[in-house]
Amino acid sequence: MSTRRINPADYLTISRAAELAGVSGFWMRQQVKKGTMAGVQIDGVWFVLRSAAEGFQRHPTAGRPRGSGEKA
Repeated sequence: MSTRRINPADYLTISRAAELAGVSGFWMRQQVKKGTMAGVQIDGVWFVLRSAAEGFQRHPTAGRPRGSGEKA
């Protein structure tokens, strides 16, 4: 069995990564579990690759209402 060594400075907790990226911890956790955000689970705790969190850019219209729902 091989043991992979990681540099702790390269990883952030999910909550810190979410704060850095400007998203919720729930959303960040979902992205890691789906594989769209680089992360790793160690002893039951999820960590996100620092460079992935720092490079994340939210779409400018994310979270905004799509319209008033009124039709002219």
